[in-house]
Amino acid sequence: MTKTDVRAGSNATPDYRSIVAAWTPEERIEKEKKFLRKIDTRLLPILIVMYIMNYIDRNALPQARIQGIEQDLGLKGVEYNIVLIPSNMILGKLRPSVYLSACMVAWGVVSGATAAAHNFGGLAATRFFLGITEAPFFPGVAFLFSGWYTRKELGLRLGIFFCAAMLSGAFGGLFAAGIAAAFENNRLPSWRWLFIIEGAATVVFAVVTGFVIPDWPATTKWLTEEEKALGVVRLIEDAGEEEEDINNWTAFKLAAKDYRVWLCILGQLCVQAVASLTNFLPTLVNSFGYSKINTLLLTAPPYLFTALFCLFNTWYSDRTSKRSPHMIYPSFVAIAGIVITMATTNNGARYFALFLMLPGTYGCFQISNAWMANIGARPQKKRAISLAMNNSFGNVALVWTPYLYPASDGPRYMTAWSVNLALTVVTVLSSAALSYCLRRDNKKIEELHETITIEAGLGDKDSSHHIEQNEANATVTRRANAGAKYDV
Repeated sequence: MTKTDVRAGSNATPDYRSIVAAWTPEERIEKEKKFLRKIDTRLLPILIVMYIMNYIDRNALPQARIQGIEQDLGLKGVEYNIVLIPSNMILGKLRPSVYLSACMVAWGVVSGATAAAHNFGGLAATRFFLGITEAPFFPGVAFLFSGWYTRKELGLRLGIFFCAAMLSGAFGGLFAAGIAAAFENNRLPSWRWLFIIEGAATVVFAVVTGFVIPDWPATTKWLTEEEKALGVVRLIEDAGEEEEDINNWTAFKLAAKDYRVWLCILGQLCVQAVASLTNFLPTLVNSFGYSKINTLLLTAPPYLFTALFCLFNTWYSDRTSKRSPHMIYPSFVAIAGIVITMATTNNGARYFALFLMLPGTYGCFQISNAWMANIGARPQKKRAISLAMNNSFGNVALVWTPYLYPASDGPRYMTAWSVNLALTVVTVLSSAALSYCLRRDNKKIEELHETITIEAGLGDKDSSHHIEQNEANATVTRRANAGAKYDV
């Protein structure tokens, strides 16, 4: 078996094809249900806990701000905001099965080391290295999921996974409140204990993850041969046969020349820019005038509500195989929240607006990644690069969004909300434009697939003509060979 054979979605071996072909339709349905249950229970929980700890470590700094880190380290102006940048913008494409556990140990150590910072330089250095050690995690997990789940399954699983971020926001605030209360009168400031405890817990859990994270279906030891065959073949049926193993540069050019990829990236960039408000959520709530501990406690409910909304939005998106409505409608919800925040100084109304803005932005996040996985489904290296581009270019927004929330603009932060409003409108427009283009391409795919099938005398799943990489409109033609339309 070659290197490309072992990855879900690449060329299946003849043995795998014959195993699956021998089943009756009823047997196939039952085996697939059992397979999904097994993957969901073995893959999702460990990654969810990892993501919770990832976000807790990442979001410890906003909570430490409420506990006095700026005063203790003598941070001035935008120095607090600047140290958020490396932690969120540095993103790499690394193979998740190889590096996730090691990177988790590394970011746990770095996060814990933040407690030793005594000035801006020390804090900036630890956040820089935290960004490096966290870099492989999210793009790696998104790519790993796309090697296990079909396009009808991917959105919900990414949504469930991303809910971990929302839960970490809730639990992180509650945990930080507990630390603040427990170490309020301790010789060592409570924010230092926050980093020490969270970093140590991350390292301990990382050791466990190294033994349980799977690689690809064909190489996972706890799958039977039948399950391995099903895991590989069903991904091929969903997105089409993999072509020759192209090099990374060719795959990058395929992604970079695809206007659909860039329209999806534009929406993701805007969503992530608006979602940066969560980095300053404790500060925003603190502007309501509540105590330190109450501020941290009040950050939890909006996150919990957002987690529920994300689950519903991704589930319904998968059920209907629609992506654009689940980007556009939540964006309108976010717009309503932003308008309320800009229009009033009433604390109750502004707190309610958080229940609109958070789900309205984070509800789109994994829809965008599921959409990108479908847009760049084949070749597989193009999918990996497209997903990495979607997240890395999206994170470029974090270069400038920290400057939107200087303390001098509080408590209204009108500049930030004006920019967020404009970006959310762009999200709506880019999603609508992408949907229109994909509907147009789907008509071409239907026509081409019908022509290819008639001319070749082949069935729906057997059309596999060779496509030259430099052929005009090759992406649409490639999908027509497999009968694989775009999600709109």
